[in-house]
This record gives sequence, structure tokens and C-alpha cells, in this order.
Amino acid sequence: MKAIRIKEHGGVEVLQTIDLPVPEPGPGQVRIKVEAAGINFADVLTRRGTYYPLPKLPIVLGTDAAGTIDALGEGVTHLQAGQRVVAVSFAGAYAQYVIAPALAAVPLPDDIDVDLAAGLPVSGMTAYHLTHTVAPPAPGQTVVNYAAAGSVGSLVNGLAKDRGATVIALVGSEEKAARARELGADHTINYRAESDVPARVRELTGGRGAEVIYNSLMGQTIADDFAMLAPLGHIVWFGIAAGMPNTKLLLAAMMRKFPDAPTVTLYHLLASIQHDPQRHLQGWQELFAALREGRARLPIHAVFPLSEAAAAHDEIESRVSMGKIILKPWA
Repeated sequence: MKAIRIKEHGGVEVLQTIDLPVPEPGPGQVRIKVEAAGINFADVLTRRGTYYPLPKLPIVLGTDAAGTIDALGEGVTHLQAGQRVVAVSFAGAYAQYVIAPALAAVPLPDDIDVDLAAGLPVSGMTAYHLTHTVAPPAPGQTVVNYAAAGSVGSLVNGLAKDRGATVIALVGSEEKAARARELGADHTINYRAESDVPARVRELTGGRGAEVIYNSLMGQTIADDFAMLAPLGHIVWFGIAAGMPNTKLLLAAMMRKFPDAPTVTLYHLLASIQHDPQRHLQGWQELFAALREGRARLPIHAVFPLSEAAAAHDEIESRVSMGKIILKPWA
């Protein structure tokens, strides 16, 4: 089978198209013939060597896959060969076949497009859990949504709005601001043009600040989070696209905000899958319903054949993409 593997960290040149044996599923696993694989920014960070925790090399990248089960491992009884599924594979999805835990594979409804489905395992379910299980906004509260034209952010716009929240979308261009508004955001802030993002958030909230902040960047943005958080507010950090935060900056920001009793959550999707698989499966059905009914949307920015994975990574790193980028292993 064809697959994209890295043997060392670096630029897009380390993405190698290779031939590998078709893998065999072990106990509790399924093998999926991959029709579409989603690319996440975590894949880019893994390639660069800046993700945490870093997997051992060599590795076939990719966690998001949609396709058809063609082999079952021992003990798998709730799924069948020939069944269309969408799955988190944890690694190996940039390939024509991938092995996934059976508990992380979900039957794919006929009315959900396979390319859209391939963008959902990490981005879709992260957006769902942020807005429904980790820090669900109450009606009338204000949400600050980082990277609001990206894959997770695109879905958060609609899912938070559906819960009755006012959504302030943080974006890096006017084109992305327009897209975020199309997807449900009430207000947009271009952080490249706005000199003081927290001040603008406080202006939009009548001086109070936002009750919920979903931040996939972290890095030095943590100071802004505390500066624009309402009393008793909730910050969720779920990504490190801007790098790890400075420890001294973090402690200083937290202590300044201490009298307002902020809640800070570090969220990783794997926790939802491992620690409450039933809730995770229920979340899939609710996400499918939201997409089907138009209450949330995930635009597909571009589709590349597997052999052009380097071009797909270039597209993400250019920061012009809006929505999801998909690989087609059999194209």
C-alpha cells in the first residue's frame, strides 16, 4: 500500500511516499480502506518536531480517516466488514489502509459526505466536546473563539451559537473574518490589525469580558486570555499552534486574575475517548445531527491526492486555508 512516512523531523521534504505491507488488525481493532484522510495542525507540529508528546520515528502521519472496514480483529462484534466508518486512528491515516481501535470507529451515515467525515474525528469531536462537555456556554454568555476560520474554530462558531452564546471570533485576515461570520460568529477581531485584542473584547462585552475562551494557540496568548476573561470565567487550552507558554508569564497572569477565580482546563481529545467512550459515541450522533441540520458547518478548503501531502502541508502552513484540508489515498 502507499503511505506517507517521516523518518526525521523537518520541513515538508521529510514527507516520503513509500510502499508498506497492508497492516493486520489486532484484538479490538479494525482495518479501514481509507477513502479520505483529514490533516490536522498537530500533524504539521509532529513533522516539525514541536508537538507534545512526540511519537517515535519513523511514523506514518495522520489520525483522521473515513472509509470502509475490510478486516476485523479478534473480539470486534459491533462492527462489520464492508461497513462505512469514520475513525480516530492515532497514527497511520496518511495511507491506503489504516488500523484503528474498534471503539474509536463510528458508522458513517449515508447522508454525510466522506470528505467531510474525514475532517471530523479530531476537529469535529474536539469542537463538540469543547462546547458540550468541557466548557459549554450558557445562553447569553460570550465565547472567544481562537482560529475561528480553521477546522475546530469553524465548527465552534456554529456549535456555541446553537447553545445561545454570543461568539467573538479571532482571525488573522479580513477574508477569515468574513468566513467566521458566515459560520455563525457575531463579532470578529482581526488580531493582526487590532493592537489590543483584550480591550476590544471588553468593549464588545460592555467591560465584563468573555465567560468562555477556547484557545488552540497558547504560546504568549495566555496573557490575553486572562485579560479578557470575565469573573468566574473558563479558559480552555487545547492546542499549542503558537508554541508552549512561558512559565513565568503564565504564573504572573494567573496570580493577577486570582481574585476573579478563573477556571483553566487543559483539554486533549484522547481523554474523552479513553475515559468516557459512551459519551464520545453519543457526541458523534449529536455532531452528525448538527451538521445535517445546518447548525454547524466545516468547509472543505482543498483536497489533495496522497502523493501531494507536502503541498497540503504547505497550504496549511501558509495560513491562508479556511476549514479542512483532505488527502485522497487512492487518487
